Amino acid sequence: MRETKEPELKSPKKPGITYEIRIEGQLGEMWASWFEGLSIYEETNSEHDRPITVLSGALPDQPALHGVLNKIRDLNLTLLSVKKCEPK
Repeated sequence: MRETKEPELKSPKKPGITYEIRIEGQLGEMWASWFEGLSIYEETNSEHDRPITVLSGALPDQPALHGVLNKIRDLNLTLLSVKKCEPK
């Protein structure tokens, strides 16, 4: 009797990890492509009445996150926070 082997199931490709990165100051939406396609929007810091830019979206892996953080550093922007968000 011939033994049949179960087909291997391939796991679906992960869309990445969602992050929310806050920086001090203003960046326009025109920077989205330079920041790995993350969405960009502005908030106002109620404590200091300063604008805050929020970059949010999924990044495929840790090297992509480090690439975004390096670009923030290269633009001499002040990094306020990096938050890993739970998938929805």
